[in-house]
Amino acid sequence: MKKLAFISGALSGSLSGLGVLFRIVQLPGVHILLILGLGLFSLIFVPSAAKYLYDKFE
Repeated sequence: MKKLAFISGALSGSLSGLGVLFRIVQLPGVHILLILGLGLFSLIFVPSAAKYLYDKFE
């Protein structure tokens, strides 16, 4: 669970950061990057990090 949380967090942060950078520079593909980054963050990272923290402090 720890590995999944860290990998999905890094990947979602990278995708969201690239999406914001693409938005500033006005490049195409902004919507796909932001949807993937924020979707990955909310659907995979948050539950896996919560499960990891719950198991750690149980």
